Amino acid sequence: MRARIYPLALGKIIKHALTDLENEVAGLLIGKYLKKNDVLEIWDTITGDQKSTPGFVYLNEETIAAAAEWVLRNRPGLYIVGWYHSHPGFNVFLSGIDVETQKRYQMMFPKAVALVVDPIKYAKTGKLSDLKFSVFRINRKGQVVRVATSIGIQRQKLLESTLKGVETME
Repeated sequence: MRARIYPLALGKIIKHALTDLENEVAGLLIGKYLKKNDVLEIWDTITGDQKSTPGFVYLNEETIAAAAEWVLRNRPGLYIVGWYHSHPGFNVFLSGIDVETQKRYQMMFPKAVALVVDPIKYAKTGKLSDLKFSVFRINRKGQVVRVATSIGIQRQKLLESTLKGVETME
């Protein structure tokens, strides 16, 4: 499986990660799985109330439920396909807690992914090449694997994801 993230989603993740460079931040990935191509498309993100420290972040159940309702109302044809969180200054990997969280997401949706971003170097330079992020899954053996990820540039889907995202921004 591969992942394709569209600029709207990546931009929202970066913006969110830059809001707190001291503590982790988290949110949900919105998109769809294309079985024919074995590609998970990430079109948008949503977040809400969370508890966080420099090494931990938690989205409570009410936040996740409200996000799921929002997606059903505002993004027809899309659904929650995973989650993202930041590791400010710690690099990109899944911690032991992250692995357990990812296993729960994959129990609900087997193709779910976890995106981890470290925004520190990018915050200092402003160069996109300094942004560190990776997408992960847990394989059948329980091992963390990186998912090959590209930034979506298909003109029609890029325009559609951006316009739908702009329409639903609060």
